[in-house]
Amino acid sequence: IIDKYGDPSITEESDKDEGITVGGGGPQAAWASAAALAVREYYLLPTNLLDTKDKEHSETGSESTKSNYPFMRRRKQNIDTSDIPPKQPVTFVAPIGTKNWPESSQAALDEILLSVLDNPPLLVRSDEHITPTINIWHDENELVHWMPVDGSFGEEGANGLWKVPTAPSILQSISDFSGDVILHCILESGCKPTGEGLDASMLFDPVLMERTTVVGIEPIVFPDEESGVVSEENGKAVLDLIHIVEAAMNSSCEERNSNKLLIITPDRPCYDAAFLHPSQSIKRSSDMQQKQILTEMVTRNGANGSFTEDAAIPCASLRTADGTPVNPTGAGNAYSAAFVTCRAHGDTVLDAAALATAVGAVVCEYA
Repeated sequence: IIDKYGDPSITEESDKDEGITVGGGGPQAAWASAAALAVREYYLLPTNLLDTKDKEHSETGSESTKSNYPFMRRRKQNIDTSDIPPKQPVTFVAPIGTKNWPESSQAALDEILLSVLDNPPLLVRSDEHITPTINIWHDENELVHWMPVDGSFGEEGANGLWKVPTAPSILQSISDFSGDVILHCILESGCKPTGEGLDASMLFDPVLMERTTVVGIEPIVFPDEESGVVSEENGKAVLDLIHIVEAAMNSSCEERNSNKLLIITPDRPCYDAAFLHPSQSIKRSSDMQQKQILTEMVTRNGANGSFTEDAAIPCASLRTADGTPVNPTGAGNAYSAAFVTCRAHGDTVLDAAALATAVGAVVCEYA
């Protein structure tokens, strides 16, 4: 998505071009995944590598210490935190419409990602479509608002572009890679999703699912503008999508006799509509015990942080020069990708949530 940042009702015409960025949740999620890998690998010692004295302290530490520092890790010695960490093995995948994708857009995307990702962006190009463009801004309460520009969500835009298959391109890109694949997706959801839900088609490709060990899904569904509530109908559609993905993953588990992890990262309105009622809970599906996949969820709760079934994780805050966020858009996308990345690499739910919270704060303050 091409972002035009700034409230269109108050942004001067002469300033609008300066506010254009090649952004959206996808690039921010890819950046966050790389950031999470860098922090956990290069700056923190895992708890099982702490020396005996540190272990004793972590086991006997006060409750306040335990709640404030769930990692119970310490910074590695002799690490200069001003050093730029190595690039990380993350690939950003997205369909783009070439009708409005000049070289400058490609250069802007590369500038965002190539400093942190080991792989160039995998762009699935369509000459028949435009890349969606939106006005996006936040108000004084740090609530994000957006509106499409120039038919960006019609058939020539997102509604057509997001139907373009991406699984073949992904499979080609990993043909020489023998390891396991972690796939995190930002998916349009609800009753009438843009692209008719076909942006999720990669999750139903049996060959790709055989290669994939962890799938993360950030479901996107929009609440009513006045009430801020996601409808029950849209909530049920989100839950139906999750169950279909569970079934597809379970089939690939049976083929390989392996286990997989599915992680759902809804925001609070989506959670309330899709998962809050006991009869709708993914944790209580009657046949989950027979499946070879573990489905878990962490809910993004805006300025209140996040929560799981068993714990609440407070938000993190950093300081800017004037005390206000530079741009809070994308913090939730960053959180989701960082959380999935950490869980896929063996971190506990609380450790993953703590690191993801920090990554989301950095995106919010410095994006």
